[in-house]
Amino acid sequence: MIRACIFDFDGILADTEALHYQSYQAVLEPLGAGFTWETYQQNYMAFDSRQAFVAALQKAGIENPPSISDLLERKMQAHESALANLNLSPLPGAVEAVQFAATRGPVALCTGAQPRDVIPLLQAFGILDLFQTIVTADDVRISKPDPESYQLAASTLGIPPENCLAIEDTPGGLRSARDAGCQTLGVTTTHTREQLSLLADHVHDSLVNFKAYLETL
Repeated sequence: MIRACIFDFDGILADTEALHYQSYQAVLEPLGAGFTWETYQQNYMAFDSRQAFVAALQKAGIENPPSISDLLERKMQAHESALANLNLSPLPGAVEAVQFAATRGPVALCTGAQPRDVIPLLQAFGILDLFQTIVTADDVRISKPDPESYQLAASTLGIPPENCLAIEDTPGGLRSARDAGCQTLGVTTTHTREQLSLLADHVHDSLVNFKAYLETL
C-alpha cells in the first residue's frame, strides 16, 4: 500500500536537465573538462553537482583545479542566469500529480540538486507548501544513486520505504529509490522505457495519468 509519494525534481517536475548540462559546460569547458550530452546522460545525470565535478575533473586529468565549492558557486550562478532568461513551465501533469498525491498522504521531494536550484521553481509552480520534506544534495553525505537520499526522505516522513512511491526519470535515481526499499515509477523524460524498466516497477511517458495510476496502488 502506498502511503507517501516522493518526487524527483529535474526531469519529473520540470524539464531542467539541459539547463544543468549547459551550466556544467559553462564551468568545465574553460578548464578542459567538458563532456558531451551523451556522457552527461549516461554517467552524471543522477549525480549531485559535487559528484559530477569530481568525476569530470578526474576523468579529464585536471591538476590543481579550483575548489569544488568554487565550482558549485559558478554552476549555480550559470544555472540561475539561464533560468532568469526563461519562463520555465512544469512538465505536463506534474503539478496535478503533486496536488493529488498530497490528498492521499505526505509528499516529499528527493533531488540531487541544490536548494537554490529547486525552491524558486517550486514556489513559481505553486506547490512548495505541499511538500512535507525536501531532501537535496546538501542534506546527505552521498547523493543518488546511493540510497541515502530516499532513506532520509522516508524516515523524515515517518513512512516505511516499502510504503513510499518514488517517481524518477533516471536509472541512477531509480536505483537509489529501489535500494532504499521504495516502490518505483519511471517517467521517460530523459531516458527510454527500456532503460528505466530494468529498475522501475512501472514506466509511464508522463505524469498526465498519475491520478489514475496512483488509485490502483
